[in-house]
Amino acid sequence: MVDQVRIPPQIGKYKVYIIDEVHMLSSQAFNAFLKTLEEPPAYAKFILATTEKHKIIPTILSRCQVFDFRRINVEDISKQLAYVAANENITADPEALHVIAQKADGAMRDALSIFDQLVNSSGNHLTYDSVIENLNVLDLEFYFRITDFFLASDIPHCLLTLNEIIENGFDGQHFLTGLGEHLRNLLVSSDEATIKLLEVSASYKNKYLEQSARCSIPFLLQALEINNKCDINFKNSNNKRLSLEIALMQMCSIVSGNLSVAPEKIIPIKEQKVSAEEPRFSPKSAPATTASVHPKSEQPKPVATTPNLVSKPAFIPSTGISISQKINPLGGEKVADIAEENQPATYQPATEFTQSQLEKLWDEFAASIKMESPNFFSTLTKRKPELKGQFFNRNCAD
Repeated sequence: MVDQVRIPPQIGKYKVYIIDEVHMLSSQAFNAFLKTLEEPPAYAKFILATTEKHKIIPTILSRCQVFDFRRINVEDISKQLAYVAANENITADPEALHVIAQKADGAMRDALSIFDQLVNSSGNHLTYDSVIENLNVLDLEFYFRITDFFLASDIPHCLLTLNEIIENGFDGQHFLTGLGEHLRNLLVSSDEATIKLLEVSASYKNKYLEQSARCSIPFLLQALEINNKCDINFKNSNNKRLSLEIALMQMCSIVSGNLSVAPEKIIPIKEQKVSAEEPRFSPKSAPATTASVHPKSEQPKPVATTPNLVSKPAFIPSTGISISQKINPLGGEKVADIAEENQPATYQPATEFTQSQLEKLWDEFAASIKMESPNFFSTLTKRKPELKGQFFNRNCAD
């Protein structure tokens, strides 16, 4: 090029040299070009194009006039596409043109190329449905629906909607990107000063304003943070769908307050008063002698002389033996007295355990694991357990 600059133009007044992606030139190439750039011929004009101006060496940059070209906004691209469609006798929905403009990402050339491809495949009438189907764009109605589930803390329907999106062939990363943009649009719609940052059609702008009025700023910020963390860790996740479902369940828990509140502790059942009724099971067989087991002492100690003991009666149905454990709360020894069948009636009846107590314990346990295991919590709360005799049925049949 340096040698060609010396040759004047044969036709015309100027010779124009356009160097695209000039930041890719090496230092030696820049040094060779510097002399020509400092003292160019009167007929030579140089246009250096780059997207990374900071990579050009200062000696070259200081000798150039800098013109910064910015991206074309979505509204201007949409208007230009509408103008082209009108001149070509093509009817197009405004929402469809907005989708094309957003897909072009600020480039008018890309927008016109996409527009031509859609006209060739869909005909002279472009609808919103045909455009999102051909461009593989997820319908915004899915995001509005999922956000409503967030506000209602409706985890089941949220997961079902995600399953519908995946079955339609959309990738989880694509869904996360669109959900983040949707939450961002709701955030900028919540203030009149930032509504101008909303790049959607007029019909969807009204929907964003209506839904943002029902969303609080802390909810949107926390949901955006969860979405961003999931987006960062999504590629490294071994179970990508599970990571996505966990993020959605966390967003559903923001409004209800379960996300930031620590799980409740399980309250133990208070010691119930032992009744004087007969034991539920009668022993079938027992040895003819009475033995006292003393773990720490060879000589047995009388139970009556042990201070401050708490009695916890129990019964072993398989052996027919009733055990009365006596524990010293101050750290004393543990004594188990084994009563035999032929001894006087010293059996302690089993404590009654009612259906209401079982359901209460069940609910308390489910609440304690709600944050750590949402799926297990959902399984526990589908059906209540049923008490049968001394045992309860753990099978939650469909």
